[in-house]
Amino acid sequence: MPKGKWPDRSWILLLTGVILVRLSTLQPQWVEQFYSLGVYPYIARFYRAVTSWVPFSIGDLVYIAAIIWLIRELTRWVVAIRRQGIDRAWLFQKISNYTRIFLFIYLIFNILWGLNYNRTGITGQLGLTLEDSSDIELSMLTDALVTKTNQLRPTQPAVGFERSARLAQAAYTISSTKYPFLAPRPFSLKPSLFGAIGNYMGYSGYYNPLTGEGQVNTKVPGFLIPFVACHEMAHQAGYARENEANFVGFLAARESKDSALLYSTYLNMFLYANGELRRVDSASAKRNMDMLVPGVKKDIEQYRKWLKSYDTVVGDFVDVFYNQYLKLNEQPVGRRSYNQVVNWLLAYHRKYEQL
Repeated sequence: MPKGKWPDRSWILLLTGVILVRLSTLQPQWVEQFYSLGVYPYIARFYRAVTSWVPFSIGDLVYIAAIIWLIRELTRWVVAIRRQGIDRAWLFQKISNYTRIFLFIYLIFNILWGLNYNRTGITGQLGLTLEDSSDIELSMLTDALVTKTNQLRPTQPAVGFERSARLAQAAYTISSTKYPFLAPRPFSLKPSLFGAIGNYMGYSGYYNPLTGEGQVNTKVPGFLIPFVACHEMAHQAGYARENEANFVGFLAARESKDSALLYSTYLNMFLYANGELRRVDSASAKRNMDMLVPGVKKDIEQYRKWLKSYDTVVGDFVDVFYNQYLKLNEQPVGRRSYNQVVNWLLAYHRKYEQL
C-alpha cells in the first residue's frame, strides 16, 4: 500500500460512518425497531458477559488511561512548542490525528450505545402523551409524592451498594411481568473507583458505553443509592436520556416491596417535582417541605449539607461540559433533563391513574 493511502481511506470510512449515524438519528422509529430492540440487546449482552464477572470497574480504568494520555499529549505539545515554536505542518498533522480519533470515538460511542438517545423509547412503549405540566397538576403531583415519601420512610433508610444492586436487580425482574420490555438481562453495576472525587465532580452515578458498566458513587448519602442503581440499570437497558432513565428506574422500583428502595425512589421523585414547582410557586414548594415528617426532613438536610460541602469550582467546571454533552445528545435543557421526569410521571398518572 503506498504511503499515505491509509489515512485517506480512514477519513472516508470515518466520515461515511458519521454521516450514516447522523442520518439514522433522523428516524427514531428505525432506531427503536432495528437498533434499540434489535442490535443493542446483543451488544449489551456481549459486553456484560465480558465485564460483569470482573469485581472492579473496567470502564473507570479506561477513563484513567484516557486522562493519563491527555496529560501526556498536552505535555508533549508544551515541550514541542517551547523547543521549535508552532510549526504549521506539525500542527496540521496533530489536529488531523486528533480529529480522526474523535470521529472514531464518536462512531464507537453511537454503535455501542449512543443511538439510544434517538429512540422513541418508553413514551411509545407505554403509549404516553407528554405535555408540559400545568401549575395545578404539578401541585397535585407534589402533594401525592409528599404523602408517599412520608409513608415509606423506613427506620434505617440508608443501605449499602451491594444490597442496593440486589434490590434494583430484583425490582427489574418483578417489573418485567408487567412491563416485558424491562425483562431482566445481565446487568453490570459496580462502585466507582473514583470514590469521593466523584462528590467534587457532582455525580451520583454514570454509565460507560465502552464497557457496558453502570458505576455508582458509593460516597453519596446512603438513602440515595438504591434509586441511583435503578437509574443506571435503566441506562444499561438502553434508555439513554436522563429524564427517561429516571422514569424507567421509577417504573421498575415502584414494583418492589422493599421500603428502602421505594423510599429512595419516591424521595428522588419528590425532590425533582418540588424543584420544578419551586420555579413557578415557591410558596407551595416551601409548604411541601414543611409537610414532610421529621425523618424525611433530616435526610434532605443531610443531602443539602453533602451538596454544599462538595460545591467547588471543579464541580462547576465539570457541570459546564456535562451540560453541553446532554444538549448535544437530544436533551436541549441540559442538566434540567433529570427534572423532566416530572412530565413522564404526570403522563403516566393521566393514563393509569396511579403513581
